Amino acid sequence: MSRTRKASQRHLAWIRRFFPRIEIVRQMGMKLGRLGRGRATLLLDTRREHLHPQGAVHGGVIATLADTALGMALFTLVSSTTQMATIEMTINYLAPHRGGRLRADARVLRRGRRIAVGEVDVWNQAGERVAKSLLTYAI
Repeated sequence: MSRTRKASQRHLAWIRRFFPRIEIVRQMGMKLGRLGRGRATLLLDTRREHLHPQGAVHGGVIATLADTALGMALFTLVSSTTQMATIEMTINYLAPHRGGRLRADARVLRRGRRIAVGEVDVWNQAGERVAKSLLTYAI
């Protein structure tokens, strides 16, 4: 195994250890699924406290899931000491989600020296797209 590959595997292992320590991740109950270069999948088993008064998952919960998913995807491309922050996010809600598992699939589209752009698709258990997001991060 090459030195670069070993470093990459170590870095992914670090992300897996770091992820459950993020406070919003713990509060919401997010879980880290797949993780690869520039990609991440997060899972959320929605709970009653995630619902708005009309019985569907609150849009802010879905947006937070999408934002966190892209953050983890971007972390695969930067060092563990790199600081970054979301500077722009658009999200289109395509269908209400009334309960069960959500899956957020994130992909970094472009990573520059100071700016990164990525997309996230959020799916329900039936394989229907619930939301689509485009995000920009400052690095």
